[in-house]
Amino acid sequence: MATESQPQSKPEVPIAEPSRIERWHEQLVEKGIGKAVVYGLLGVFLLWTLFPIYWLVSGALKSRQSLLSLPPTWIPTEFRVGNFVELFVQRPEFAQYIVNSVVVTVVTTVVATTIGAAAAYGFVSFEFPYNLDFHLPFYILSTRFMPPIVTIIPLFVIFRNIQLVNTLYGLICVYVMFNIPFAVWMMKGFFEEVPDSLVESAMLDGHTHLGAFFKIVLPLVKPGLLASAIFTTIITWNELLFAIILTQDVAAMTLPVGLSSFVTKYSVQWINVSVAGTIALVPVLVFAFVARQELVRGFSMGAVGK
Repeated sequence: MATESQPQSKPEVPIAEPSRIERWHEQLVEKGIGKAVVYGLLGVFLLWTLFPIYWLVSGALKSRQSLLSLPPTWIPTEFRVGNFVELFVQRPEFAQYIVNSVVVTVVTTVVATTIGAAAAYGFVSFEFPYNLDFHLPFYILSTRFMPPIVTIIPLFVIFRNIQLVNTLYGLICVYVMFNIPFAVWMMKGFFEEVPDSLVESAMLDGHTHLGAFFKIVLPLVKPGLLASAIFTTIITWNELLFAIILTQDVAAMTLPVGLSSFVTKYSVQWINVSVAGTIALVPVLVFAFVARQELVRGFSMGAVGK
């Protein structure tokens, strides 16, 4: 009778002991030190980011002696709200700067976002010959590859010849031109997330491409539109280079140009700079705070595929 062979046991593979770094990492995790380090770094970053804003706002509420004192006064002992009134008394044209910035920013945001959304929808929905639906968006974006200062001299010559220097129309044209590439690329990503079946269903129901765009697609990409509008607003509201070159008249100057006028080669009006900077900061912060939920939704839309 043949004896059955016993199955040979496989040799046990020795388990490598954790290295010193791994053991040290496990101890940190167990003791919660890792989280403390992460939160500490986040706190330092938050302090580094918010301190200039605090110093700007607090400086607007201080006296000149308190603002320039050494050692610095970290917390204002008195709140001089009258600094805001004094700014408009000393520089009454500052109100005109604010109005100009609001008009230029609102019109630029509406026009650039509208054109960018329509162009992005066209690139996503239609097929172009020679694969231009892929190349054209890149060509549009390539206009932002050059530093803006490269184009300022030819733009100034062209605008002077067509009498658009010292006008709000000239600034709006420049800002729309430079914000459209950004709006096209940002909105293109959002439109790509909309299922093609929705547009096809709308077409079967009798809608044209234009009707489907306004009634079906745009409501779905509303967070993306808002995100694009916020970025366009911030870029336009803070722009200084084109505004300071293309405007030399108070009737067309914007808020950043007015801010720069407080700094001269002879003196710096620190109180007025702080007050004007606080005024310039508030509208964008309020706009972003009110639209924060839609803005977060806009950033997260790309996480879901078709």
